[in-house]
Amino acid sequence: MQLFETMRLEEGKFPRLPYHKKRIKQSAEQLKFNLDEAKWNQLIEMLMNDYPTGAYRIKILLDQDGSLDYVVATLSDKNKFTAKLVPLPDNVNKPELINKTTIRKHLSHNHQTDLVLLYDSNGKILEFDIGNIMIKEDECYYTPLYNEDFLRGCMRQSLIDDGKLSQKNYDINDFKDKILKNQIQVFLINSLREVAEVEIYL
Repeated sequence: MQLFETMRLEEGKFPRLPYHKKRIKQSAEQLKFNLDEAKWNQLIEMLMNDYPTGAYRIKILLDQDGSLDYVVATLSDKNKFTAKLVPLPDNVNKPELINKTTIRKHLSHNHQTDLVLLYDSNGKILEFDIGNIMIKEDECYYTPLYNEDFLRGCMRQSLIDDGKLSQKNYDINDFKDKILKNQIQVFLINSLREVAEVEIYL
């Protein structure tokens, strides 16, 4: 198992970099991974210098012994996705649910749609497989309250901190009803895509 962060590198800068560093640091402490902050900072500096122009998807992976690796890919400009609702499996280990690890079985799907939107056994809407959910209702933006039941994204946290996003839970039946009545709009939020529109297939 590895910990990882997927970040947007644009024109030589990482937006929300402190959020990513804080998250991987907290996960490393919780899961007993050795994160050398000096090595992390050195790698970030190198990537910013090596890719000063354009937009890239940067994935940084951390091994338990502290080894850091990275993958660089160009970032496509896809800004609209499709998704279907899928129940969260009962047997997911909490550390894998709330930390960004390479063990992501609970997020695998057959890609009939671009994304899956998870909900729990109580019907609470949780998250997409690649990011958090943002719901626009009555000109306000909402995302589910965190109760150690999904991965807290860096984009989500930055929008909350900026006062642009409020926390409110949605029940699956209420959620479906509001979609059918066109009372809500659904978005994917993550640090890579930032904000992207999502069409939910019911």
